[in-house]
Amino acid sequence: MSEHVEEVSTRDQIWRAHPADARLVGIVVARDGMPSIVEQRKQLTDFGVPIDGFRHPAPNVSETWEERLNRLFGRLQRGDVVVVTSAHVFGRDATEETQTIAELGRRGIIIKVLAHAAPAG
Repeated sequence: MSEHVEEVSTRDQIWRAHPADARLVGIVVARDGMPSIVEQRKQLTDFGVPIDGFRHPAPNVSETWEERLNRLFGRLQRGDVVVVTSAHVFGRDATEETQTIAELGRRGIIIKVLAHAAPAG
């Protein structure tokens, strides 16, 4: 992983070391080799991570990965806690994942990745 990423296995670990006004943000991505968006969302909500305003991505929208990242960066604030089911959410390959995670870290975004055998309680 990275200095900016913490794997969590309990709900309590999600909120450890966060600013008082931080938001909890669950992110899901449709990508080959990853669980479906529905499954990722289920894993996050089962773990207690709300995904407000969830929308399935429109398949006919042609948005580059860079445009999607810029939109994501524009919505997150320093101190927000981003929770994902896998670090693969952050890029199409290891290089993109590393770059995205580093940029989120520079922006003060806290990243939590659910442990694969994470208990619901």
